[in-house]
Amino acid sequence: MYILGIHGNFGRAEHDGAAVLIKDNNIIAAVEEERFIRYKHSVGLMPDLAIEYCLSSANITMKDVDFIAFPRKTWKDFNTRFKSYLSYRFGYVPNITYVDHHTAHAASSYFISGFSQSLIITIDQAGDGISCGVYRGKNNTINLLEEIPFPHSLGLFAAFITQYLGFRSNHDEYKVMGLASYGKPSIDLSPLINFDGGNIHLNVEMLHPEVMNRYPIFHTDQLPMFRDKTYKFLPPPRRKNDPLLNDHKDLAASAQKVIEDALFALINKHKSSTDTHICIAGGVGENSVFNGKLAEKKMFTDIYVSPACGDSGSALGAALYVAVQKGFTFPKLVDNKLGPSYSNKYITDMLNSYRVSFTLLEDTAYETAKLLKKQHIVAWFQGKLEFGPRALGSRSLIADPSSEEMKKRVNQIKKREQFRPFAPSILDEHVKELFNTYQSSPFMSFTLNTNKKGQKKIVAATHIDHTGRIQTVLKDKSLYRLMIEEFYELTNIPAVLNTSLNSSWEPIIESPEQALAFFYSSEATALVIGNHLVLKGK
Repeated sequence: MYILGIHGNFGRAEHDGAAVLIKDNNIIAAVEEERFIRYKHSVGLMPDLAIEYCLSSANITMKDVDFIAFPRKTWKDFNTRFKSYLSYRFGYVPNITYVDHHTAHAASSYFISGFSQSLIITIDQAGDGISCGVYRGKNNTINLLEEIPFPHSLGLFAAFITQYLGFRSNHDEYKVMGLASYGKPSIDLSPLINFDGGNIHLNVEMLHPEVMNRYPIFHTDQLPMFRDKTYKFLPPPRRKNDPLLNDHKDLAASAQKVIEDALFALINKHKSSTDTHICIAGGVGENSVFNGKLAEKKMFTDIYVSPACGDSGSALGAALYVAVQKGFTFPKLVDNKLGPSYSNKYITDMLNSYRVSFTLLEDTAYETAKLLKKQHIVAWFQGKLEFGPRALGSRSLIADPSSEEMKKRVNQIKKREQFRPFAPSILDEHVKELFNTYQSSPFMSFTLNTNKKGQKKIVAATHIDHTGRIQTVLKDKSLYRLMIEEFYELTNIPAVLNTSLNSSWEPIIESPEQALAFFYSSEATALVIGNHLVLKGK
């Protein structure tokens, strides 16, 4: 049975269009539309090319699809438009199942967690009129415990702080999370949001009338979400490109503490004595600092965070939900490399067509490790593209994590703010050597505290507060794993600095042509693409 999960829309401010294909109990393909069209978050679009990729990966057409799963249930007049789109674009309309948005988020974590029983938290700005869902999963069923309706949304609160600090709300919340480590949580934000007893209540007076009057036909990204006003208890709002002052850093730190405290209050409200596991999804679930603190508190035996917490993951969750309803079950997912890949022959032909000189590597892992030891910054393009917001060893920019200067160099290549941290990809069995807490983190979902050894060995891949958003690399014999093992043999450092292969506002690289363009337009010093090595000036 083929089930195609789709997320997208026609012109509204829905973001993260994506497609996912499941055959029986196997996830065949999953990819975000932005990777193909080079438009970050693919705002307001249906995922034409992502759907095409999913179908082609299985060598099928839309007529072979048994069910389409779509992660919304309350959009008015959408069904007619959606059917017209499928007929016009793909020539066929399969059976369509509409799945509640937060149920889809819950499914995107719980059904692939490997947990038989789990508390489930989904939290974002809003979807189907709900901003937060609390569930309990048991034996592949999801039972609702509580829903928090829009606009009482922790995601909206985070978006407000993001906009107030001069960043782009609904996109740059992760920047605020990074900035928070530079400040002190000294500002009382209770006039904006209250969460006593885990009951989240937002001050709706902060919202722009456009949001309240037109919901659920949501604003576009070119309209403000919040009133343009000052608040006596806050520093003056920052405009884009203004300097970041200490007051701004303190506001970021205060907001991060509110997010953490609110989530802990929500979890404590619902956690029972039998809840030993928890699953997390929804856009706020990308807050790796909170996830790390949850892991360090040891409230649960294990935590599973969806590989794609944002709305692209709702396409995965909707497809999983329909598949489970049809009787299929899924093992724990620890590898989300489900997108396009390119053969070495394709790469050779591409490089030759552009008259690019290259060397064919006999031992790609070892030769790359040597480049890193020599302080090269390597654009690394290998295998299938990752699904979700993080580069995890397929489309990565990698470097030696032990040199503090490397953080500045890589940030210059990325054309991003110097206050933002990088992540360490670390051999799973060595996490306890460098961090105070072990937590499996294959999708880079947890920020943990380093110990003294970690602060020295991976200084470029940690933050100002000595934390690192880790990717634990399992013993899976992947080329990325082998490369880090070789780097460990050469340097006694069981990790590399890893960031996504892109710059500035560009989506993560999808194709070899894009990788080549990035390489020659950046200060990266080596490109390892398949078994090909390209160096500058050669």
